[in-house]
Amino acid sequence: MNKTRILTGITLALLIVLSFLFLPLNAITLLLSFIVSLSAWEFYKLRFSSEIAIAISIVLFFGLIYLSFGTGLKLSLSSIGLLAWLVIGFLILGFPHNKNILQNKYFWVLSGFFIHIPFWTSIFLILNFEGYFLGNIGLELPSRYVLILLITVSSLMDVLAYFGGKKYGKRKFLSNISPNKTLEGFLIALIGTPLLVMPFLALIFDFNFIKFFILILLVSMFSVLGDASASLFKRIAGVKDSSNLLPGHGGILDRIDSHLAAAPSFVVLVYLMGLGS
Repeated sequence: MNKTRILTGITLALLIVLSFLFLPLNAITLLLSFIVSLSAWEFYKLRFSSEIAIAISIVLFFGLIYLSFGTGLKLSLSSIGLLAWLVIGFLILGFPHNKNILQNKYFWVLSGFFIHIPFWTSIFLILNFEGYFLGNIGLELPSRYVLILLITVSSLMDVLAYFGGKKYGKRKFLSNISPNKTLEGFLIALIGTPLLVMPFLALIFDFNFIKFFILILLVSMFSVLGDASASLFKRIAGVKDSSNLLPGHGGILDRIDSHLAAAPSFVVLVYLMGLGS
């Protein structure tokens, strides 16, 4: 891992945390809409011309701004996103035998929307939740800290899977889309993430261990799905990175791929478990 990658990663982490903690809600919404639109531009550029990718991302940006003024649909959109991720999971398992479906331009357009819009709506729902989003299990964290927790979980999955796989990886995991992923790395990340997060929170809060463990475990699995889907689409496009916007990291899509799946899964699972009420 080179110095440029480390420096960029630390800078991004600081900017994200400081933005979530100190920016007004309207500013965060605008910033989030911009980031999601950039990621969508990178996604569509993998399949279409730059002009078409720009046009779709602009439409998406203003669509998200419009959504920020409405109510009621956001949880439904997050739920649709969760279902879309399950479908993508099956498509990942079937690759490359389903390559014709994945390359279809209409499928690609719909996938971009189902990947990005539910992520945005999920973050929006958490930010605008009145009270403690995880209060019913004893985690009285303000919404902005819940977001930092969510990002921490999916980021830990990435880091532990990378280093765990590098150190102990022997068996290939999802080798049909990425030759570098290992089963050992996945298991280390899946077990290590809750083991690192939960003891720290236990020092501050008296929360429902079982419910929170199940939540973190499932969200961690979806974060892997998000990362794998980005690898899938980049493999179809024949590229290593979605762009070169971030030195040492590739593009925005490369950095938020795991979060794209983790956010809607987190929100929908919280509501299904009766926590976000």
